[in-house]
Amino acid sequence: MSVPIAPPRLTVPAGPAALRPEAERHWRTGVEHARAGRWKEAEKSHARAVKIAPGEPVYWVNLAQARRKLGDPAGVIEAADGALAADPQYVLARQMRVAARMECHRYEELLEDAEAVARRPGAGYDSWLDYGIALDRSGRHVAAVGALMSALSSKPDGFDAYITLCNAFDRLRLHAEAVESLRTAVALKPGWEQGLGGIVHHALHGCDWRRLDEDLAALAERVAVAERIDVNPFMFLSFGADAAVQRRAFGDHASLRYGAVAPLPAPAARKAPRTGRVRVGYLSNDFHTHATAMLLVQVLELHDREQIEVRLYSYGEDDGSPLRRRLERAGDAFVDISGMSEREAAQRIRDDDVEVLVDLKGYTLHARVSILAMRPAPVQVAWLGFPGTSGAPFIDYAIVDPVVVPPPCADEFSEALAWLPDCYQPNDRMREVGTPPGRAACGLPEDAFVFCAFNHTYKIRPDTFDAWCRLLSEVPGSVLWLLASNAQAEENLLREAAARGIDGSRLVFAQIAPPPEHLARLTHADLFLDTLPINAHTTASDALWSGVPVITCPGSAFVGRVATSLLHAVGLPELSVPDLEAYVSLARALATDPARMAEVRARLHRARDEAPLFDSARTAHELDALYLRMAERSRAGLAPEALPPRRAPWTPTAEGAQAPEEAGR
Repeated sequence: MSVPIAPPRLTVPAGPAALRPEAERHWRTGVEHARAGRWKEAEKSHARAVKIAPGEPVYWVNLAQARRKLGDPAGVIEAADGALAADPQYVLARQMRVAARMECHRYEELLEDAEAVARRPGAGYDSWLDYGIALDRSGRHVAAVGALMSALSSKPDGFDAYITLCNAFDRLRLHAEAVESLRTAVALKPGWEQGLGGIVHHALHGCDWRRLDEDLAALAERVAVAERIDVNPFMFLSFGADAAVQRRAFGDHASLRYGAVAPLPAPAARKAPRTGRVRVGYLSNDFHTHATAMLLVQVLELHDREQIEVRLYSYGEDDGSPLRRRLERAGDAFVDISGMSEREAAQRIRDDDVEVLVDLKGYTLHARVSILAMRPAPVQVAWLGFPGTSGAPFIDYAIVDPVVVPPPCADEFSEALAWLPDCYQPNDRMREVGTPPGRAACGLPEDAFVFCAFNHTYKIRPDTFDAWCRLLSEVPGSVLWLLASNAQAEENLLREAAARGIDGSRLVFAQIAPPPEHLARLTHADLFLDTLPINAHTTASDALWSGVPVITCPGSAFVGRVATSLLHAVGLPELSVPDLEAYVSLARALATDPARMAEVRARLHRARDEAPLFDSARTAHELDALYLRMAERSRAGLAPEALPPRRAPWTPTAEGAQAPEEAGR
């Protein structure tokens, strides 16, 4: 929810008499062009002025402004450098460099300039706010809090500072403080839906449910009357709104945030129709050690290269991990666009002639949706990262499956739906699993039945926690194994357990661990308990791969049907039950019937080699078939339309892995 640094306002100073008249004439001509919005002509005039009089910083800054308007951040930085060479104290030039680097997401590089501007004598709210934003976005969250407090000391009603302060507290896992920052922002802007939603979301992160009903009611009341709903879509997913309300909210978000984004110029007409391989680009911030990449990597490797060319466009960090190196080798090309502006990145994808662009982020953290709004590819597809509709006119298809979005529910999406026949979620059969530690090393009793609930804390709601505590009371000696997401959540969950008559020793908190260690320790869990209204996604898949059965209830939207989809694809659909009463009954029955539990686990063990959920090659083959169908329509000049589930021809290999027989369409 951070607000980008606003471009500096440029005034027109009087030209010093000592300047050569020709340079001043070009500069004044450039100023007139700028006033009229003729930025190409302004850039040319200012470039002539600096060539004649390179020692005049105002000429350089005007050149920088023209280049910024033309979407040339590298040119902005070059011109600002010229201004600072002429006058190292020229604050406006530093502000221009900050703005240009912010547009290119080069946060580390802009810190020095942002700090210099903030710490100059007389600096006020805006300068400290810009510095706080830069610190927050470069990962220096503690320092960001200090800078933002300095901003608020000069302007206590600084709305944007409270928003960025919330972001910094969130990264520091200080969710109570994030909530209070947003309550102040909402007090300054009453009825602001995004702030009301953020209050709920951050309170859920900290498992502080004391005002949850009140806050949810305030949000629902505002959403019901808002002409256009201004919410964070990822947060909104977890509030339990109907899919129809989600579609409206996310469509409003797309319009409010990206409706004014100018698309790239129309591409030149092709000399001949497209033929041959379909060039597929995957766009993400998560090509490193991240849940999305861990699910996807083997499918990327297994695309049929005779029919599909794979290009990965990464705007996230290089964490140096083995998974990152594997991803860099997974496609035909790996392109790092992290230092590019949105328009530069979109143009690179256009120049690479990508035919089908698959966005793996949606409205999740660090997404750069503006790239897609510029329409770099003729077919644009949402998949995997965001479990809901984009509501955006620039996304043509969403890849789903018949469980997460049954065909009668297609109107929940603005996109044309493309159904994979088994499960929308891919998996990696080559994932590394560490050596399991002993139960004692995990803080677990040796002989206890272990209920596991490793979802992030924002997914836990009071009614679900009620069900878990009932199970602890009805299954003697059992424990509930939870993820230690943040200290505030642990404290609140222990308080809530005590209020339900459960001793705190029955709750065991697992620290966040690297994926191989996490998968190894999961083998000590007996039964995974899911959450509503938002399910376990990758977390449920991890549990099933580790041999841990999952019990879930299907929700009213995609985000709440994921675990049910996984269970269908692994051959255990009966573990998805209609309501929490049935959920408690089934969990209690399995926990108290060792023979029945053993039978379920045996079926799950066989499913690792037999079920579609873990058949990476089969998933890749089905995806190939979908991309070919999308491209076939596009090449024929046809608009996107729903692509119903259609199983591509498929033959198992003798080794039990799966291999394609032919490309299905």
